[in-house]
Amino acid sequence: MSDDPREFWDRIYRARDRPHTHRPHPYLVDELTQAEPGTALDLGCGDGANAIWLATQGWTVTAVDVSELALERAAQSAEQAGVAARLRWECADLRDWTTSQTFDLVTALFLHTPLELDYPAVLARAAARANAGATVLVIGHYTLPPWAWDPDDTDGLFSAAELVSALALHAPDWQVRLADEVARTVMHDGQQSSVRDAVLHAVRGRAETSPLAAS
Repeated sequence: MSDDPREFWDRIYRARDRPHTHRPHPYLVDELTQAEPGTALDLGCGDGANAIWLATQGWTVTAVDVSELALERAAQSAEQAGVAARLRWECADLRDWTTSQTFDLVTALFLHTPLELDYPAVLARAAARANAGATVLVIGHYTLPPWAWDPDDTDGLFSAAELVSALALHAPDWQVRLADEVARTVMHDGQQSSVRDAVLHAVRGRAETSPLAAS
């Protein structure tokens, strides 16, 4: 296995020789369908399912991933969906990626890798770019499906409560709307499995100033 994250993830996406169905995470859909759109940052966007869905809802999205191949496919899908103008794709290694921009929404969904990555540090840097009243939504594996690269390896998997502590999302600067492990049924190549996602949903400042307050 290559230690270069670009080579590793390009190889992963190259192996996906069938069309990928763009389905955003159900929690994302439930919480943001009625939300007032603004600027969004999507970390580890992959081939764009969540970023493209946000763009269809009116968000202006900066989507970052280390795989150039994944971003090429994401850009093609955005063109097909008619939302390319709302998306900016950025190829970067999140271990050292930074930005001066601030956002109304920061998302990181399933930002997992078998390679070295200081996951809490990456998330904390992104959360620091959240505007007053902005929302941070982090969803990660808490349990793994059997088709994961190592379903018994729980290193790098955090509970939602652990992420709250690691990111220092404490009152009065933050209001945590949800920090829990949520069950979900997933399918892969006709195989079904029940998994638990660690869901962290936090709002910077007073909840009523958040774009998601009315959702």
